Amino acid sequence: MKKFLIIRWSGMGDIIMTLPAIQWLKNRFPESHICYLTDSAFAKIPELSGLVDEVFPIDRRGFKKLSSLRPAAWGVFKTLIALRFRAFDMAFDLQGFGETAILARLSGTDQRVGRIKGSPLRRRIYNIPITGDWEKEHRVDYFIRAVAGAFNEDPPAGRSFPRLDPPTPKKQGPRPSGLIGLNIGASTESRRWSEDHFLRLAQALSENGLGIRIFAGPEEKSLIPTFQQACSENGWDLSCHADFDDFIRDLCECRLLVSNDTGPGHLAAAFGLPVVTLFSTGTPENVAPMTEKFAWFREKEDINRIAVDDVAKACLELVDAT
Repeated sequence: MKKFLIIRWSGMGDIIMTLPAIQWLKNRFPESHICYLTDSAFAKIPELSGLVDEVFPIDRRGFKKLSSLRPAAWGVFKTLIALRFRAFDMAFDLQGFGETAILARLSGTDQRVGRIKGSPLRRRIYNIPITGDWEKEHRVDYFIRAVAGAFNEDPPAGRSFPRLDPPTPKKQGPRPSGLIGLNIGASTESRRWSEDHFLRLAQALSENGLGIRIFAGPEEKSLIPTFQQACSENGWDLSCHADFDDFIRDLCECRLLVSNDTGPGHLAAAFGLPVVTLFSTGTPENVAPMTEKFAWFREKEDINRIAVDDVAKACLELVDAT
């Protein structure tokens, strides 16, 4: 039985976009044992895919605080011991950081796949270089090419995208109907549509008889009071769960998600939801969520030039099409 190690620990969207590559690997080697090394914050994603036999989480955030440094380091040590005992046939470093290259080397396998990028360290560690074009290819195509190319095989024609299995709802009974999710978070301010734009969009969709659920992450704490007030006044829902399971339960109750160019948009797509993505510096051709029903808008200079009316129209059209 073949044993493979996949390494990718950021970000949420990129981890989701590795799943078609893992699916290719599982189809090519049906009896294989596949392990996924990732950030503990995203470990649920490969677990839900059903494609991975084991997930090894690393608490990367634990290294940022002195109080959690020791347990985080101990966790890495235990993970490395466990990886060595798996006796992998091949490791695929789909991250391409110096530290992930070292982890691939310490896994013990002689066959290590990775993106060299002109790095002397990675040139010494990877003996099967990835030849895909990170800048021009869609991430899904890049990851599939990386895995298939390691066996001197061409990627399959067309693109299939595995779906995540939605979690069991906590509440019994019918789910909300016509619920539109608005993900207000983003990794940087330049990629964030303003709160005013999201509130105006929520109002426009609400006037068309649609329910609204606003998703805010830990980075949006300063915006929460504004949205709490708007939700209270309009009967909208505000989802601020720190627990990942609760977050995806709330997400899967939505009929559609509007999101900045960030991980939750890809997560919604992986559950089969239609997605409207708002881009600034990101390139849709490289990172657009993989879902059958989607729309995207891009204003590279200023994301807030994306018109609320245009986004509302796209949402209504997608809702009508579902």
